[in-house]
Amino acid sequence: MATTDEVLYSVAERVATITINRPQRKNAITEGVVAELGRFLGEAASDEQVGAVVLRGADGNFCAGADLGGGIIGDTAPSFLEMHANRGGYARLLEAMNACPRPILAVVEGYCLAGGMGLLLASDLAVAAEDAKLGTPEIKRGLWPYMVTALLIRHLGRKKALELCMLGERISGAEAARLGLVNASVPADQLEEKVHEMAVRLAAMSPAIMALGKGSFYRIADMATPGALAYLQSQLTINAQTEDMVEGITAFFEKREPRWKGR
Repeated sequence: MATTDEVLYSVAERVATITINRPQRKNAITEGVVAELGRFLGEAASDEQVGAVVLRGADGNFCAGADLGGGIIGDTAPSFLEMHANRGGYARLLEAMNACPRPILAVVEGYCLAGGMGLLLASDLAVAAEDAKLGTPEIKRGLWPYMVTALLIRHLGRKKALELCMLGERISGAEAARLGLVNASVPADQLEEKVHEMAVRLAAMSPAIMALGKGSFYRIADMATPGALAYLQSQLTINAQTEDMVEGITAFFEKREPRWKGR
């Protein structure tokens, strides 16, 4: 297990688990936490023994957002421009999550608020406890969920996205599943079983095809249809040249599980 004081990293069954470890602050994020999340995400991406990533928080909370005294909001930089640049670390982390070749599964329990919502939305899949508490309460603190908005508007219709931003109210994990913010919600005592089942299934897929497919998904998300189809045609041609595609089809006809080579 790799670890820092505030972020934990371990690998088992081809699943890398990255845990925000600030339970005393409900796993609120600081500049240091953002940097460590990015570092461990890169480690998982480069490890051939990792097929999937689980992102979670310690001790029953996902992430309560930015630590208001931890430098992301507070003025800790020597100059205004440096302070502005430092805040870009969070935006770069969200981009890195989408760019990571490994699928990322978020585990949402307890509080998932503000910047924590951004981490959830930047994850590829998510499972929530039914009683989890999600929301963007920034408006109640004289702020707006600026960078989170870029992802929220891509997951929800405008009216509902604005409702969450303008009223700052919380929704449950069950409601988040109904809205499509998470893939599933389960009773809290079933959360670990559901997460393990999904993570192991993700990790069992071809890492090469998963990376190609995930990359193409985010690449075409904001394209017009003609451009998206042309790009996806090119990706299909690349996919068709991989050894894993040959192995997958061969395994199908031989009625066995595929043995992926990752290339």
